[in-house]
Amino acid sequence: MNVRKDGKEMENKKVVMIIVAIIVIAIGLSVYFYQDYQRKQYEVEQVGSFQYYAIYENGKMGVIDVEGNILIEPKYDNVKIPNPEKAVFICEEGDNIIVQNDKKEVLFDQFEEVTPIDIKGIATNIPYEKRVLRYKKEGKYGLIGYDGKIVTKAIYEQIEGLEHKESELLIKKDGKYGVMNQKGAILLKPEYDGIIADGYYDKKQGYALSGYMVSKKTQEGYRYGYINAKREKVLEVEYNTISRVLEIEPAEDVYLIATKNGQTGIVKNGKVLINYAYQTIEYEDYNNVFFIERNAKYGVTNTNGKEILPVQYDEIEAKGIYLKVVTEETSTYFDTKGNKLENNEYETVLKTDQEDYFITINVEGQYGVINSKKEVVIENTYQYLEHLYEDYFIASNESHLGVINKDGQTVIEFEYDVLQKIEGTKVIEAKKLQDNITDLYSSKLEKICTKENAVVYAYEKDIEISSEGEVEYFDVEGNPLKETNNHQHPETIGEYHRVYYGYGESYYTKERENTEE
Repeated sequence: MNVRKDGKEMENKKVVMIIVAIIVIAIGLSVYFYQDYQRKQYEVEQVGSFQYYAIYENGKMGVIDVEGNILIEPKYDNVKIPNPEKAVFICEEGDNIIVQNDKKEVLFDQFEEVTPIDIKGIATNIPYEKRVLRYKKEGKYGLIGYDGKIVTKAIYEQIEGLEHKESELLIKKDGKYGVMNQKGAILLKPEYDGIIADGYYDKKQGYALSGYMVSKKTQEGYRYGYINAKREKVLEVEYNTISRVLEIEPAEDVYLIATKNGQTGIVKNGKVLINYAYQTIEYEDYNNVFFIERNAKYGVTNTNGKEILPVQYDEIEAKGIYLKVVTEETSTYFDTKGNKLENNEYETVLKTDQEDYFITINVEGQYGVINSKKEVVIENTYQYLEHLYEDYFIASNESHLGVINKDGQTVIEFEYDVLQKIEGTKVIEAKKLQDNITDLYSSKLEKICTKENAVVYAYEKDIEISSEGEVEYFDVEGNPLKETNNHQHPETIGEYHRVYYGYGESYYTKERENTEE
């Protein structure tokens, strides 16, 4: 017997089906967007320990392991080890490229070519992308992992490292440029005629907070826009020029000096801070101000856009913490709040790391020191002065460099051609160039080492000084160490000794004549 369903029941069933369909679609979209979000998140690959090193013998290169065992005989014109934790070696012989592992097995020979991707514009001892390689198939490029898994299909005309953006890659497809990460996730669609990173660097996060300058070609020439580190469009692609002020922190405050239709202004965090009404604008990082110019007259504003000096001077020059302004008749000094300085006796006054010390330069170009009360600490009798730390200063007499204290007493004799504090430490490196002698001084300004033909390397936790195969290590205060904290590039491996030969790269060799740098 047929039962006819009530119309209301059918209607309710349709509603339920629609709701279910909406829920399914919503769940599907949520999963898709979550997966897409996850793919766009990445961390820069870190190498915990080096397992493999390049060797050089008789003009050819090969590979050894950490024990000094030869894995690849030195018979190639060049060998690249893009990730020293992984047994993947790029061996070049003429125009041929062969990829091998530690068992001498050939890898990835199903592709036309497999090459490492150079990291650009970043100081690193491993100048290659450490998670992926570039492969070529049928004339196009894609990404492959070190384990041989395909990350992206070979659909790109070009894949290169994006300068100042490790783990981000510049791609070219259908003649247009975009950006993808090491997972193959598209960060910027390939729709531009040019892309460069703005170059902002943060001590904790590196270049991760750097944004992107994008460009498109028009009938009037190239036009530029800006996309921030979150991949949010800040400026449309319609500007003649754009540059980010890299010295201003924090990173959340993005200052862009932009020129549109021949007029220059400043954009802060996407909002116009200074109108497009000037011929030039330059950031003066010492005092954290902007020099602005219109019709060959100059003025100064602060980073909030407030006027410090009106646009009426023929010339403005930073003299340390002072601003020197010039008109047709006179020169006048102001502080960075716009207050005129009376009876100023110094040409330049420079800040130091100590709030109570200021380096002064008089009109004769001689250096001295004053305190915060403008009292003379060291008379202006030196050719050069630089604050070292605490109460000590690097100083120059007529011919050499030494170190003095706040009382003007000599602590390190004036006998060096080069004298500097090693960055990130309190150790002083001093050189006598004619004799090629290097001395190291501790934080207590005591001589701790003297070597001829020496090379000094500074690592995160220690310092290495080597000369003719002899190596000594010191901590950041200059105390001697029995062992180094740096385990990446030992001075020797078996019979081999290390030689740096290029930007961030080194090899090991038995040949002493090849160690000259």
